[in-house]
Amino acid sequence: MNLIKNLIAGLTFAIASLLALGASAAESPVAGIVSHVQGGASVQRNALTEALSVGKQVLVGDRIVTKKNARVGLKMSDGGVLKLGAYTVFTVEDYRYSEQAGEGKARLFLLKGAMRVITGAIAKLKGRDFTLRTNVVTMGVRGTDFWAGFYFSDALDVALFDNTGIYVENATGRVEIIRAGEGVTVKGADMAPSAPIRWGQQKYDAAVQSVAWEGEREFRK
Repeated sequence: MNLIKNLIAGLTFAIASLLALGASAAESPVAGIVSHVQGGASVQRNALTEALSVGKQVLVGDRIVTKKNARVGLKMSDGGVLKLGAYTVFTVEDYRYSEQAGEGKARLFLLKGAMRVITGAIAKLKGRDFTLRTNVVTMGVRGTDFWAGFYFSDALDVALFDNTGIYVENATGRVEIIRAGEGVTVKGADMAPSAPIRWGQQKYDAAVQSVAWEGEREFRK
């Protein structure tokens, strides 16, 4: 009898745990949807890991991990686009947008790899509450298209692809990039970002291609 009671109790606990996980996922806001997957990529959610596929919803709190030669495209709830390159670890810390209320905020975190951010409606709202963090700097935008990555070396590089603007800051300093084709390098959290310089064509194209789909090509405008 005790064995049966223990089995029933264990089964009840397991079901309750699964329901709790389901409820937790359901309560997480939808940040966007997967629009493109090339190569191996997965999403980590509620301590579970699943293969990433086109059409899959991306929720606040999701961590996306890409493998060799992988590319991932995300269409965000405010119309923005995120493009992830190979060997990237990226988390949607927060992403909420309400067109009706005219409100929204985005908090993204890039641990490793490279990504391109083409902002949507949130970056056009008053206050432009949109930031991308790394372990060395925080980046804020003014409605823009930019690239960030630990790609050319262990340092973080950030480049602006249009003329709207982005700031790059940490505890040691802050710089603004306002001209398309210019970028900065940050060698560590305790080192100030470099002054913006115009990237050469080869470096610019390499950054673009690091997150581009197979067969997709784009060059400096």
